[in-house]
Amino acid sequence: MNIPNAITIARVLLVPVFLVVAFGNSNAARVAAFVLFLVASISDLVDGYLARRNDQITRLGQFLDPTADKLLIGAALVALVAELRFPLWAAVILAAREVFVQVLRTTIVNRGGTLPSSASGKAKTILQIILVSWWLLPWGGINVGHGILLGLALVVSVISGTEYFVGARRVKTAA
Repeated sequence: MNIPNAITIARVLLVPVFLVVAFGNSNAARVAAFVLFLVASISDLVDGYLARRNDQITRLGQFLDPTADKLLIGAALVALVAELRFPLWAAVILAAREVFVQVLRTTIVNRGGTLPSSASGKAKTILQIILVSWWLLPWGGINVGHGILLGLALVVSVISGTEYFVGARRVKTAA
């Protein structure tokens, strides 16, 4: 177990803590959920940086890192829909993209191949982190920033998901 993978596992372990806090019924709970979400999101940057800098990129890390991202974003979407008037239809689109890409990635890995994160996938993750962070903050209502970020995150999510499926045709596997 290397340090980048340990950080990724810690991010996964933060997900249930985030959920408990996110379902708190106060502005203080929302700010605490925002902070936890931000810490978990920053850990994503740290583990990737350390893995590249120390040449510790592993197949496990290539699988775990995007899985941790999906768990964190998925948990946040559940809390946002349940607590903060986030549109269910948008959460379904974002979650469906995550599930489809994860199934694709798992299938490729099980056949001996890899499907590392793409530039559009990383952009999607950054936009989703910004989107969730914005929605977690206690603004006192929905503002234009909510709509702009939601639109951008949806467009980039669909584009990156499509790119993964198109690119998967070129992935060589052992099977």
